[in-house]
Amino acid sequence: MAVSECPACTYHIPVGNLQEGDTIKCPDCGVLLKLVRAFPPIFEEVQEG
Repeated sequence: MAVSECPACTYHIPVGNLQEGDTIKCPDCGVLLKLVRAFPPIFEEVQEG
């Protein structure tokens, strides 16, 4: 299974069945993240507001 790091806290997040454009909250720090690339998986922090 592919894994990527949270850009805010470096927690390792399993990508699982996520697809590019999907958003999740980091299970460690709670930051909203968007999967911007599937291979290799890269998350970006979503600016809320």
